[in-house]
Amino acid sequence: MSPGATFERVYNELKRMLAEGELPPGSPIEPALIGKQIASSITPIRDALHRLTGERLVEAPNHNGFRVPLLTEAGLRDLYSWNGLVLALAAKQLTTGLKLEGLDRWVARTDTPSATAALFHGIARHTGNVELGAAIGLLNDRLEIFRRAELATLNAVTDELSTLAEVATSGDRAALAAALLRYHRRRTAVVAQILAHLISRVGR
Repeated sequence: MSPGATFERVYNELKRMLAEGELPPGSPIEPALIGKQIASSITPIRDALHRLTGERLVEAPNHNGFRVPLLTEAGLRDLYSWNGLVLALAAKQLTTGLKLEGLDRWVARTDTPSATAALFHGIARHTGNVELGAAIGLLNDRLEIFRRAELATLNAVTDELSTLAEVATSGDRAALAAALLRYHRRRTAVVAQILAHLISRVGR
């Protein structure tokens, strides 16, 4: 396997472990231990961790090793709010409605966190603004672990997503902005419960 392919494999595996809680929030990340788990040498693991640090999925406090960020209630509230602000900007610049063939089937067959990420990235891409798409892509990565915890904290999340997707396909900017605002307010109101569930379940 080429060095580039090895790096991408390690990087994607680390992202998966972070998203699924195999590396619990607040825990140190030991490159040697990770190397044994995913059959990799230390160098590509360190390279991937540096990239993930730049993406704020990993921390390197005082350049003394790596750890998974431990988000506070205020921090998670800010993260949801920032995601909402970026998407609100995207909604104002939407050029056309999204094309989601077989909308109900798409939502039903895709796990909700992945479908949410795809929907939000689609909204950003339909503005024609590359920077909006890149910003939402990074936010999707940071929010994935919390979106998994939402499923046990909020009710009717899949129905909510279906409704949001229907509005996005309509191309109605004002309706989309309003729906996105409701979506994010619902989550900022229960950040304590989301974090409590995550802490109780992650890493099991």
